[in-house]
Amino acid sequence: MEGTIHIAVTGGIGYLGAHTVRALLEAGHSVRLLVLPQEQDAPVIGRLRALGEVSVVVGDIRSESTVTELLSGADAVLHAAGVVGTDERRSQLMWDINAYATEQILTRAVDLGLDPVVSVSSYSALFPPKNGVISADSPTADGRSSYAKTKGYADRAARRLQDAGAPVVVTYPSSVVGAAFGGTASGVTERGWAPIVRARVAPRVRAGMQMIDVRDVADVHTRLMSPGRGPHRYVCGGVMLTFDEMIDALEEGLERPVRRIPMSPKALLAVGRISDVAGRYVPLGDGLSYEAALLLTSATPTDDSLTREDLGLSWRSPRAAIVESFAAARVSSGRGTA
Repeated sequence: MEGTIHIAVTGGIGYLGAHTVRALLEAGHSVRLLVLPQEQDAPVIGRLRALGEVSVVVGDIRSESTVTELLSGADAVLHAAGVVGTDERRSQLMWDINAYATEQILTRAVDLGLDPVVSVSSYSALFPPKNGVISADSPTADGRSSYAKTKGYADRAARRLQDAGAPVVVTYPSSVVGAAFGGTASGVTERGWAPIVRARVAPRVRAGMQMIDVRDVADVHTRLMSPGRGPHRYVCGGVMLTFDEMIDALEEGLERPVRRIPMSPKALLAVGRISDVAGRYVPLGDGLSYEAALLLTSATPTDDSLTREDLGLSWRSPRAAIVESFAAARVSSGRGTA
C-alpha cells in the first residue's frame, strides 16, 4: 500500500462496513461515509472519527446526485451497502439497493476514474458452483432467494465493467462472524442463531459452512487499496465449520449448554422451505431459509488461495470469533464476567 488515499464508503456503519472503515483509518487513509438521514448521529461515527479523518455525506444511495457528491474528489470507493437477510418481504428493496444502486455506483465510479472500485458481494452470488468449489473463477449463479438473485445481478454488472478493463474489484465473503465494532448491530449469521440462543436447542445435523472472521474481511478490503492493480475477484471463504462445531462455539461463548436434537439434512431443507413460505407473510427475522439450509447441507468449500497469496493473508479461527462474540454479548448483558 503506498500513501494515504481518500476513500468513499457506502455501508460503512453496518456490521462489516464499520470493521472495514476501522481498518482503513488505522492504515492511515481518510474516509467519506454515506449515511441515511436517520443514521447521521449514530454512535459508531464518533468512534470511527476517533481513529482518523472521517467526513459524512447524508443521503440515499438510490439518488444519482447523492452518489455524485459521495464520489466527487475521492480516489477510490468501497461499496458495502446492501440489504442482507432472508426476509422476502423486502424483495423490492433488495433489488433497489443490492442490484440497481450497485450497478449505478460502480458505473459512476469508473466514469469518474476512481481506482480501485471495490464491490462487496457474497459467495451466495456464486452458489451453487458448477464444479463443487466456490472460487474466483466460479461463474455468477442464478440464485434462489431475492438476496442471492440481487447479488447475482450486481456481480454480472461488475464483471461487465471488469471485462472492459475497469479497475473493479469484487470480494465474496462467506458467513461473516465475530463481535460487532462500535455498537453496530451484530452480523446476519449471528442474528440467524437467535432462536437457538433463546431456546438452547439446536439440531444435530450432518452439515457445515464456510465462515470467516469479520476482521479478516476488513483486512482484505484494506489491502486492496492500491491503485493500478486492475480488475480482480477475491473469495473470502475462511474456514469450513461443521454445524456441531458452530454449536460448540455457541455453548462456549454463552457458557450454557445447548441441547442437540438429531435431524436429517432432508428435514432441515424442509424446515427451510416452510420458513421461506411463512416469511412472505409474517416477520421471522434472519432465521433459516431454504437457501441457508442448502448451503449448510451441501457444505460447499471455497478456494481462497488466490486471495491469501495475492494479499499476503492467513485466516483467523472463525470458531474463536464466534466464542468471543457471544462471550462479549454475555458480559455486556450482565450475565457473566470476562
